[in-house]
Parts: sequence; structure tokens; C-alpha cells
Amino acid sequence: MAIGRIDSARGCRALLVILVVTAMLLPVPLLAGPVEMSEASSLETSLEIGLTEAIDSLNPFIGVSCSSYIFYGLVYDYLVSIDEDLNPTPNLALSWFVVPDQLPFGSVWQYNLTRNATWHDGEPFTADDVVFTFDYQTGINWTTMWAYQPYTVLVDFAEKVDESTVRLHYMDFQGDPAPASYGESMMVPIVPEHIWGSISPAEAGFSYTNPFPIGTGPFKCTDQTYDEFLAGNLMILPRNPGYHGVADYGREVQFDRLILLFYSEPSALLTDIQNGAIDLADLPAIHYGFLTDWLLAHPTPQIGTHSGLSCTQYSKEIGVCMNDQSGPDTNLLRLDPAVRQAMAHATNKSFIADVIYDGYAAEGYSLISPIAPFWYWEPSPSDEYGFSIDLANQVLDDAGYVWSGNHTVRFSPIGYTFEWQGVDYTISNEPLEFEMVIEAGNYEDMQVFQFLEDEWAQCGIKLTARIVDTALWGVIVYGGYYDLMITYWNSDPDPASILFTQSTYALAGWSENWYSSQAYDENYTTFVTEMDPLQRRQSCWNCLYWDYRDAPYIVFCYPYDCYAWRTDSFSGWGDWSAHPGRSFAHYWSANQLFFDLVPVPPANSPPTAVVDYDPVLGDIYTDYAFSANDSWDLEDPPDVLEVRWDWESDGAFDTDWTTDKYASHQFSTSGFYNVTLEVRDSQGLTDNETVQLQVVDLIPEFPVVLLPSIVGALLVIVFRSRRRRR
Repeated sequence: MAIGRIDSARGCRALLVILVVTAMLLPVPLLAGPVEMSEASSLETSLEIGLTEAIDSLNPFIGVSCSSYIFYGLVYDYLVSIDEDLNPTPNLALSWFVVPDQLPFGSVWQYNLTRNATWHDGEPFTADDVVFTFDYQTGINWTTMWAYQPYTVLVDFAEKVDESTVRLHYMDFQGDPAPASYGESMMVPIVPEHIWGSISPAEAGFSYTNPFPIGTGPFKCTDQTYDEFLAGNLMILPRNPGYHGVADYGREVQFDRLILLFYSEPSALLTDIQNGAIDLADLPAIHYGFLTDWLLAHPTPQIGTHSGLSCTQYSKEIGVCMNDQSGPDTNLLRLDPAVRQAMAHATNKSFIADVIYDGYAAEGYSLISPIAPFWYWEPSPSDEYGFSIDLANQVLDDAGYVWSGNHTVRFSPIGYTFEWQGVDYTISNEPLEFEMVIEAGNYEDMQVFQFLEDEWAQCGIKLTARIVDTALWGVIVYGGYYDLMITYWNSDPDPASILFTQSTYALAGWSENWYSSQAYDENYTTFVTEMDPLQRRQSCWNCLYWDYRDAPYIVFCYPYDCYAWRTDSFSGWGDWSAHPGRSFAHYWSANQLFFDLVPVPPANSPPTAVVDYDPVLGDIYTDYAFSANDSWDLEDPPDVLEVRWDWESDGAFDTDWTTDKYASHQFSTSGFYNVTLEVRDSQGLTDNETVQLQVVDLIPEFPVVLLPSIVGALLVIVFRSRRRRR
């Protein structure tokens, strides 16, 4: 979902320096003092990022969009973060371990906290905040506080050992102490007790807007954040100057603020990254393709690109509702394993990846993508639902489904009975017609539907689309009132979160397809309690096998992340293919990318001297004061500007080179003068401007007037730069 593009007021590092000369006529000759100009302030350096998906909530317990999770990772910290290679790395917890004397082994984990963190409002971060965060979401609050259920589901309670030490006690689904194999991967943002302690779990989980998010993360919100969120165009996040990462592990943000810009038109996003109006763009696949074509015709080192599997294991899938209480307007034939197998065989995944996603996707199998090679699983050739319309028809023929007279759709035969998860269903003479729920505005999902509509018709399955907005999509899907839908998932590096979504424990919560399988649950339970990595992986693979075989999801592809960035504005982007955790999609706080990015000093070019003037100046006795300022004091070292003047039209400069911001001159007689200003930068590059001024004697012939009268002249000299502006 995207919102309107705005024209943001970007900081311009080229400062305009204006020098004013004021002439005052007095009754006696008087040397006028120089006119002092106000100092130009240093402007902030900004990292500007273009997105096509909005932040849907500032509340980390409510938001669901990818942009929202990225926002939470910028403002809040986790106990443990993820490094550029997708391994656990210190964040608020500097170290952690399984407490050895607590049985069963692995049931209690200790987290040793930083003493350097401070909440953005100045309050100290303590162990009490960690204990509160977990107690807030566990126990009787577990179902209400749904956002991080995959982790909180098996937390029994949090224990404060001292001000910088917390222990988490884990349990099994029966409430008994049990190992937690994912203890070093608790991807839960830590929130301040002094803010959230007065907010009930019901409010926090469903309605609280969180108008001024307070975290300990590398970026801060402002008193404008909520208004920016409501406007939906941009969000400005200053860096946190007190970020604990500087003292804890030497990581510091080296720019002043991060600006998120939201585009409703991807073509505008593409244009802005091409012309350097933004620094980083998260592009849809088709527009990324346009960019790569453009770069072939206009090769430039100023734009870097990356396309590849997402570090969040982004997958796209067809969801089949496995809820048998979904209402009279749905078709229970979707519960028939033969029907889902036929759907899987009739889904041409390579066409979707290569054509609809323009080649920027890989064929999908399970909810864990190849970006996680240790956990990734593929079916064996004998188990795979390979694409074949003939096989899809064979499966339905063998099950007994018959074609209609006009050969447009299949029907279940009279007295047709099938079994699913120990329950027998008898459905007679029902057509294989299914409604597919699709989020409005999702270009690829609509194309996938249109493609499947034609493909599945070849095996007698008829599809109709129901296009709804995101809010209604959520009501329909999480309520279980649908036949089919198209959805997506992202996962944390450890599979604990994504495997939870397919377990029975996620029903009426995180489950979108309402899948429940005893075989799956047994393997999932082993997975979350098994401490041996290899045995744990086998349990993960077993879960993925049952999920694939039962086909409540038909994972059709892993779309690539497609990014472009400007190398002429920031250096330090790194290699996102070799180190996928550097990707902007990394939402687990403390992304190494933000600590490595360094603003690139603008390439030097000669300064420009421009004189804007009133050609007639009065009072030959009065000085004319000029001031100059270095317009590049943001550079390191600063590009110091020097000036010199030729006042008397003789072609010889009357002053030496000086960095003094002030100069003055008293003309000797009336007449015409060619005044020349020359400007020189620290690399010896120069420019000059000559203007003709007429000086007129305005001394009166009558008696002296006691009060001064201003006859005024304005001389403005602007130092502009032809360097790249930001």
C-alpha cells in the first residue's frame, strides 16, 4: 500500500552568502562601519530513502507492513540483533547464555544488559524495562498482545537479577519448564515501562496510536512524527546522539537524520533515484528492470544496484482456507487433499517468477527461502508437485471429479466423500468454483490471479476474484471466511517465528490459512525445544515437508529485493549479495549498514562570483561595507573561500587575498567605477565578476541637517557553487 509523493525540503549543502552594502548620507564626512551579516547555519546531512509501502502504525504491537517493521527497527532496540551475515549479534544484551544449573537445560536464559542505553526522552534504560516488555505480553495477556506471539508463546516469566541482568524462564505448551532453542534469537522490541505501563494490553494490542514513539534505537522520533505519519508523505528521524552502540561496540551513525519518503507512483521513485533526488530506492521488480535497462544505455558509477533473495525470506503464496466453519458462501471442496494437489500441479511457478516478476524472483517451495541455506528445504522429485496440467487433471480424474456438460468446470460426484485430518466430508455435485481474495493495488497479485484463472480452468477449477483493501483483507483472512487468497510472509533468520504460523497454536492469531496438523505440531514442538542444531534442523525440515505435502499454502515464488542507491551521495553501501544482512529490509534494529554509510563530500568545481547591484551609488564620503562567508563549512576540511577587490577601475587589485568577512572602501570622487570581486577556493580555483557603478555626490549646499537621511544602495554578492547540492 502506498501513499502520495511529496516534494520534501531537502537540505542544500551549498549555502548562499549575501553581502549587503548600505550607504548613509551624513552632514559631515564620516567613516561608516561595516555591516555585519548573520552567520549561515550548518545544514544537516540526510539519508533519504524512497519506499512504495506505507507505515501502517507507529505502535510496534499493531503494525504489520514491512515498512512498519523497518520503522520499529530504527527506533527500538532488541535484546539481540542480527549482523550482516544474519547471525545473532549484541544489541541491548551484550552477552547471553543458558543458565547451566537450571533444569531442564535450556529452560532459563540469562541476558547481560548494556549500562549505556538511555531512552530517547532521557530516562535510563534498566532491567525493569526488559522484564516489563515480556510480562506485558505473556500470561493472561498472551492472546491480547498478539504481535510477537511466536516468541512470547513459550515465555513463562521474566526475572530481574540486578539492574543489568535479566533471565527469561521458558516453558512448553503444557506450562512446564522446557528448553527454548531460540533463546538467542528473541526478536522482540524492548519498550519503556514508564510509557507503556499506563496503557492496558487491550489498548496496546488493538487501538493505541503511540503518537510519540520512545525507544533506545539509533534514530529518534520528533514532536512532528505523528503528524508526518498521518500525512503519509514522509517521516524524518534524527539520529540518536546518545546511542549506546557507540560505547558498547563502536557503531555510530555518521549522518544527521534519516528521511523516509513514501511514493504512490513507482515511476516517480525511479526518476528520483536516477536524478539523485534520493539516496536509496526500494523498487518494484518491473521498475527495477526499467532502471537496469536505463543503466545499460547510460552507464554510470553513481548508481549502485542490488537484486536478490530478501534477508527476510520474503515469499509469496496462494493460501487455502482450512477452516471448515467458514460459512455457507465458501466451498469446502478446498479441504479435499486431491483438490489442493491439483491446484499445486496446475501452478506454473517458473512462469510467475520469470514473466510476472520479470525474472526478479526464484521458484518457491516452502516458507523458508534459500537465503537461509542451513534451514532451506526442497521436496524430493517423488514428492514435488511439479507443474503439469496433465497431472492436475489426472489427480482430479482419480478422485472422481467429473466435467460439466460444456466442459468448463468439474463437479464432485454424487455421494463424494473425502477425509481431512481425521474428519470425513461428504459433498455431492458441488462445482470446483472458488473465490480468491486479493489486496487492491497489488499489481503482481492481480497478474498472478489472471494467469491462474486461465491455467486452472484447464483442469476444471474456476476462479473468481474478490478485490478488497488491506483492512478488509485482514478481516476476511484472519476471520477464516474465504476459499483462497494470495498473501506473503517474511521471517526472522531463525525459523521459530515462521514455523509457529503453521502450528495449531497460531489458530485465531497468526494463522492465515487455519492449517492444523498433528504431524506438523509434533515436529514444531520438537523444533522449539531441541537444543542440538542438527536435530533441530531435521525437525524444521519435517515441518516444511508436512506443510508442503498438505498444501495449505502453495508457495509460488521468492520475490527479490530490488534496490538502487547513489554512490555520489554516500559511501559504505557494501556487498548486499555476500552480506544480505546489510539490506535495508533488515528490520531487527542496529543494521550495520547505517553505521557504515558516510556522506560523500561534493566534488569540487570553481566557485562563482555574482554581483547583484544598484548601478547608482550616492555619497562619495561614505564607505561601502562588504562581508563574505565560506559556503562549504560542512566539508572536512572546509573549502575556505578567499576574496580580493579592485575598487578603482585601474585593473590592479586594491586588497590582498583575505578570508575576512568584511571590507570597506571610500570612493574619492563621483563618477563611474568598474568594481571587481574575485573569489578563490582552497584548491586555487577562482572566479570573478566586474560591475559598473555610478557614484554620485549627494552632499547638500544648504545648512547641515541634524538627523541622518538614508539614500540607500544595496549590493549583494552571492557565492554560488556548481557542486552537487543536497
